[in-house]
Amino acid sequence: MKNVKIAAPLYILREECEKDLFSVLEKLKEIGFDGIEFLGFFGKTPGDIHDNLEQLNLKAVGNHVDYYEFIKDINTTIKIHKEIGCQFITVGGLPKEQLADSTLVSKYIKDTKEIGMLCSENGITLLFHNHDRELSGKINDKYYLEEILDSIPEEVLSFEPDLGWIAIGGGSPEYFLDKYQNRCPVIHLKDFYAKDIPGIGNVFELNNQKGDALHSHFEFRPVGYGVLNIPSLMNRIKACNPSWLLADHDLAYDRDSYFDLKISLDYIKNLLLLQDI
Repeated sequence: MKNVKIAAPLYILREECEKDLFSVLEKLKEIGFDGIEFLGFFGKTPGDIHDNLEQLNLKAVGNHVDYYEFIKDINTTIKIHKEIGCQFITVGGLPKEQLADSTLVSKYIKDTKEIGMLCSENGITLLFHNHDRELSGKINDKYYLEEILDSIPEEVLSFEPDLGWIAIGGGSPEYFLDKYQNRCPVIHLKDFYAKDIPGIGNVFELNNQKGDALHSHFEFRPVGYGVLNIPSLMNRIKACNPSWLLADHDLAYDRDSYFDLKISLDYIKNLLLLQDI
């Protein structure tokens, strides 16, 4: 893990990206990030994005693609990401209400296998990124998340664990880092605050606002400034030997998003130095 790099997710900057994607990328380079994880391409062509990243010396870690959009035209989707230079593509998961339908989950697994094999043939690694909903129930006595990952070979689908969403969903980041140690090339270090995690409820009901007492005073925080004990997880993260760590949280609220990302980046860099990683 000596060569691990740190990337910025564009989700927290989605409004800024709608206005001027390339200005956002330039600012993230100035802050000190090594790479970018996209959330769509905001109307820019693959060639222009590739050239802009080259000029800034930023890497295209990957992009999140909705599952239903992906299966409409798998080959074209892969071609676009290959032209940009993405190392990874993250396939979106099923909506929560569909996860309880074993028929839909089986189709999702079948389609994702096909996508993953085609990605691999083109030199791209397919990732699955979790939210809390994949821990909201079970199929075959396993969390939805485990059913999906365990049903697809690791050489076809890698895991992009979001440690914050795992914790919000009531799961154990330690458990999932241990179980999928050999298939986590990208790890999201999302952090958050909540007075009582089981009392958070549905985060998406908050509509980009901080939670009140009914949602256990939930809020997203910069990495290292929430309830997730990142230092205690570092040995497990190190054992996964990831290529990329994401300085990830979803909202800055009334704070400056770039400032929050810089706080997260500095925390991760300092933690890596302290742990000699």
